[in-house]
Amino acid sequence: MRTRLFIRRLILGLLLSNTAAIASPETAFINAHEAISKGQSARFEKAARQIPADHLLAPYIAWWRLGDNGKDPEVLRAFAHKYPHSPLADRAHKRLVAQRYTQQHWSALLHEIREIKLVDRETECIGLHARVALHDANATHEALQRFTKISPQADACERLYSQMRAAGQISDEAILTRLRLALSDRQVTLASRLNAQLPLEQQIDAQTLRQAEAGVTSLIETPGITPAQREAALFALFQKAKKDPANAAALWEVVGPNYSEAERRYGWGQIAVEAARRHDPMANTWFRAMGSAFTDLQHEWHARSLLRSKRWNELYITLLAMPAHLQHEPVWRYWKARSLQAMNAHAAAQQIFAPLSQEFNYYGRLAEESLPQRMHERPIAAPLSDSEQRFAEDHHGLKRALVLRKLDLNDDALAEWNWALIGMNDRQLLAAAEIARQARWYDRAISTAERTREAHSIDLRYITPYRDLADAFSREHNLDVAWVYGLMRQESRFVEYARSRVGAGGLMQIMPGTARWIGQKMGASRKVVNKVGQPETNIRFGTWYLNNLYTGLDKSVVLATASYNAGPTRARKWQSNAALEGAIYVETIPFLETRQYVKKVLANAMFYAERLGGPQTSLNDRLGTVPPRSSKPLPEDEYTPALD
Repeated sequence: MRTRLFIRRLILGLLLSNTAAIASPETAFINAHEAISKGQSARFEKAARQIPADHLLAPYIAWWRLGDNGKDPEVLRAFAHKYPHSPLADRAHKRLVAQRYTQQHWSALLHEIREIKLVDRETECIGLHARVALHDANATHEALQRFTKISPQADACERLYSQMRAAGQISDEAILTRLRLALSDRQVTLASRLNAQLPLEQQIDAQTLRQAEAGVTSLIETPGITPAQREAALFALFQKAKKDPANAAALWEVVGPNYSEAERRYGWGQIAVEAARRHDPMANTWFRAMGSAFTDLQHEWHARSLLRSKRWNELYITLLAMPAHLQHEPVWRYWKARSLQAMNAHAAAQQIFAPLSQEFNYYGRLAEESLPQRMHERPIAAPLSDSEQRFAEDHHGLKRALVLRKLDLNDDALAEWNWALIGMNDRQLLAAAEIARQARWYDRAISTAERTREAHSIDLRYITPYRDLADAFSREHNLDVAWVYGLMRQESRFVEYARSRVGAGGLMQIMPGTARWIGQKMGASRKVVNKVGQPETNIRFGTWYLNNLYTGLDKSVVLATASYNAGPTRARKWQSNAALEGAIYVETIPFLETRQYVKKVLANAMFYAERLGGPQTSLNDRLGTVPPRSSKPLPEDEYTPALD
């Protein structure tokens, strides 16, 4: 926040330093924004009067002017009617929704929600609350379904659940279901809150919950009487399985008969998933002990476990048993086709590969390479016409977003941009992406180009900023520039100031400790290391580090890419004792984040190779064969994000 304020003041200072710019609307707007944020009404009005009523930024001045009148429903409706082409209209309607929610005017609330174009999670929950209050049976059913999920819940949903619980609409069984999910997701705070909602005689005491979190064996051996106490014991088994699945399985063989059949199956499922994540071949035995009541997670890890051991017939049967929504995902369509191929059902495999090959993703490229010849060209958009380009250049919402970004009001800029894209067709989206690229707003250029449904632009999806730096440092460190671009796009989407949750920064997301270590190895001065956030130093250090991983990990692109995200120790740990097809290694990486990361980086590299016109290497060749686990020393491991 302090940095943003400094930048805004810097912009203001630069504008004021030019006497011709003193009265510019942008200068006045910055002044008005700073004044309103400090509650300086007189200063705000002085600045606001310098902004014409038809200026792009006038809606924000009008919004700030509302003040106390912003609580008046008629004023808010009039504002939304006057500025319907700005996200501020949604802001006005959401304020009306909040008022109606407080007043419990449910029908009026639902009417206001229908006026909102981009509904967030909180507003969605408020609408659900209103529908339940109006005795909508479908809404009550939907609320109960939401309750038994652990995805992030908005405050309004939690308030709704409290009222439903008080009205007897949420049973103890539903609470126990959510309690189990919370514990299996290791959300102990949520589990404690749910535990408190159970009748006192059924609750888990605090000591038992602590023992469960520690995986205490005695708790598993002597299950409690109440359902909640038994959930604590199952949580303890899960915690034990995370550390040592074989040990947990041996214990469960002995004490499992003390539990119900459903509880026994659940316990085996927890053990099997943790074993599959560790690439333990016994996982398949423990999955069979479950019977057929699989969760989505268990279906997927059962498939990965069979894939790891190349049990193609069993994999095919397992994929057929998945729910439809999982079977439709590109990952399982691809491996279903590979299973058919392994069973010599080539015609059936090609019927899956052919449509999949048209998709712009990792599996689309793999599917394309599995066909004897490309069936159809991917739908690539023709160049934009002058009139299409002018559409984007003249679009008020897009222009307003670009001005707000220039003034460092990034949240408002992003809201304006997303609002402006509503209802755009493919050609309009590509025109918008092009003006974002021209404005060096690279992440918006990419995300906007990715929204197209039929006509696609490789040039906009896979833009190449910092080309001179990427080329020079890739050559210096003997790296494929398409791979470097693929990684950089995934790490930061070319946002220079990008910062990760663990502190990595810059285009190639380098940790401060890693930057110091790289600088020491390269003989760079502290002054140079301190510039690691700047593009030139960041790409120089990032390519050096990537090459260090690549050469230290058997020159495997897959291992080096996984290591860049999760660290060499983990990447080596995930190898097999025998050589393994690269695609199978990637598919069985235990961490979702790293698994998705490697797929996206390597798919990106394929599109960049096509875009840059260099030597063409197939994705299968890039994936290659991951060699057996080695005992030779790892490259020094400095870049290790906190993953779990």
